[in-house]
Amino acid sequence: MTINNKGKIVFINQWTGYLMKDVINVFAERYDSIALITGHISDLDKPLNEKVRIYRICKYNKKSILSRALTWCLGTIQALIYLKFRFRGYHIFYTSNPPIIAFTTLFLANKYSVLIYDIYPDALIAGRFLTKNSLLCKLWEKHNTKYFSGAQNIFTLTDGMAVTMSQYCNTEKIKVIYPWSSGYKTRLIDKSQNKFILANALENRFVVMYSGNIGLGHHVEKLLDIASQLKDHKEIIFLIIGEGWYKEKIKEGIESNNLFNCKLMPFQSSHMFEHSLQAADIGVVSISKDLASLCIPSKTFNLINKEIPILCISEGNSELATLITKYDIGKCFDPGQVIEMTKFIVTMREKKEMVKKYKKNLRECYQYFTPDNSLMFIESWKDQVLDKN
Repeated sequence: MTINNKGKIVFINQWTGYLMKDVINVFAERYDSIALITGHISDLDKPLNEKVRIYRICKYNKKSILSRALTWCLGTIQALIYLKFRFRGYHIFYTSNPPIIAFTTLFLANKYSVLIYDIYPDALIAGRFLTKNSLLCKLWEKHNTKYFSGAQNIFTLTDGMAVTMSQYCNTEKIKVIYPWSSGYKTRLIDKSQNKFILANALENRFVVMYSGNIGLGHHVEKLLDIASQLKDHKEIIFLIIGEGWYKEKIKEGIESNNLFNCKLMPFQSSHMFEHSLQAADIGVVSISKDLASLCIPSKTFNLINKEIPILCISEGNSELATLITKYDIGKCFDPGQVIEMTKFIVTMREKKEMVKKYKKNLRECYQYFTPDNSLMFIESWKDQVLDKN
């Protein structure tokens, strides 16, 4: 493909993680003027290309419903001011964070493209923060039709998300590019050298780990039920790492049931993340029925990268369950199957050949979810400015 070093582009993402950084770095090879409007940039993995100019807006705060709404609104207003007065003539690359950033197109004449991580207002309806018949929802859905029809490029992360988005635009316009793990495949850390294991006295323990948001619909409470069943298995420990609205209830559940085999921990620092992730013998990933067609948790791809077998808790048919079953990289359960999940964990602890099978499948699966996927954005990219050159 011929690279034309012409044109100007600005990305908007209130919380810029490794995936967004990889995408921006790919575009830095093609555009001579490139900028990012953001509230936070993850320090994991590769840094942004030096030519990318950074413009700060408020950081996304997800501690409560109110803090989320306020930071979404403030971030959108700040981004609109930048776009209106600093980035006239730039191609705008929108993401769905903050969600209401889509409404800035009402005040701008820029050409634009979109990358949808989460589909709104559908995700808010699924989370029961909005009702389908509310005025805001109806206005949002109406605007989505104009928003997507006006985009030069539309990207999303799964086939199910593309199907959901088809209510707003023609599916032929949507390009599905599956996400990837943080960083290229790196050396696996031996457990004897794992700083997280050593710091938390996890030597000779079989670790079942949930790491992520602890909220309603994440089924984290099911791990407490399983831990209760396995109190006599001293070698098995459950680690729940993260933050969220449901954390206090999980803490209360651990204490009231005397679950000494279950430990609640905060999110780990970026330099410890690699070690904490690889302390797991089984990684737990869950998704609610309402969100089943809207996303695959990003932690899934990090577990694939580090060859950690997955225990999936999923209601009904979900893309998460389809992915895990297709590549045979773990096992999926309905939230009510506590006994079955308990047996699976014990079997994984006792049968090394099963672990070896899953790890082999994870190595083979990884090739489909590497940072090379970021190149697909530019390979299918359309920009009227560049296309003329």
